[in-house]
Amino acid sequence: MALRVFASAWGNATHWGSLRRLMDGLKFKGFAGLEASLADLGDDADARRDVAQQARDRGLELIVGLYSHWTDYEGTWAAASPAEHLDQLRRQVDASGALDATHINVHAGCDSWPEDVSTRFYEDAQAIVPANASFETHRGRPLGHAFQCKRILDAVPGLRLTADPSHWHVVHERFLDMDAVAGRVDHVHARVGNEERPQLAAPFDDASPRRVERATGGPRWWDMLRWPATDWHVAFWRKCWDAGARTACVEYGPAPYQLTGDFRDLWLQNCAAKEHLEKSFAA
Repeated sequence: MALRVFASAWGNATHWGSLRRLMDGLKFKGFAGLEASLADLGDDADARRDVAQQARDRGLELIVGLYSHWTDYEGTWAAASPAEHLDQLRRQVDASGALDATHINVHAGCDSWPEDVSTRFYEDAQAIVPANASFETHRGRPLGHAFQCKRILDAVPGLRLTADPSHWHVVHERFLDMDAVAGRVDHVHARVGNEERPQLAAPFDDASPRRVERATGGPRWWDMLRWPATDWHVAFWRKCWDAGARTACVEYGPAPYQLTGDFRDLWLQNCAAKEHLEKSFAA
């Protein structure tokens, strides 16, 4: 089966002005579908079902993002117990049930918990989510710490990942050997970052370095950032594809993730990343 590339509502919906217009753009550019949180999809069940139907009408698949707490990473973080996280996760799973999602991407847990508490939480969370769900390696979550992620995977054999290694690089300030977890990855957030930033500007776009040169003083600076990061990510993504992952979201987001440009540049960056992935990992 060929790799299916999705785009996120995050930032792209702002560029297009609405989810409906974004989905028209996704269809035109040949994306497999849209990845969006429940909040992105609408304020209530009827609105979310309407967006899901609009996606189907365009031949687009839908990946739905769920949150056990700190929803969409908006507002101020607040402490919550594992039981509170599990309660919200149950509600979000129930709310997503009518959307016929291809995949469920779960942001769950809290990085301030002791590791034994986090492990028990993922055991419980795994029993709540549907079979087509995986848990993202996002900062602020226990899986956002790469070494702890490995240990939790060892302790919870059925746990599946949405791998976004750009978060690991920032947390640990270095590129790590994470090939051992590739076999546990169902979905990839295919965004290139490095040790200091979770996102580099258009790492596959030959026009972008010239813009960055003018902003930063020269091409050597750009190449030092771009190529080691790009090479690491492509090699890790290859391990994930070889192990069976078949969906990816080119999740380049707006400022403060985005270094330069506006929402139009962000859309073009996501499109360029899609084209690179499809060429590099053609079945």
